[in-house]
Amino acid sequence: MNWTQGVKAVLGAFIGVRQGDAARQDQSLKPWQLIVTALLLMLALIVALLLLVSWVTR
Repeated sequence: MNWTQGVKAVLGAFIGVRQGDAARQDQSLKPWQLIVTALLLMLALIVALLLLVSWVTR
């Protein structure tokens, strides 16, 4: 799996937009790769939000 392809697929799913050709290319990705990528991106979002809240409430 190409890391960027997995990130694009997961981010496209998060916001709900994915073009036809790109969606067809995503079918070559394995489910476990998408799950791991989604979990890592979700963790990064949570950490970023916690850091933002910590920074704002100083």
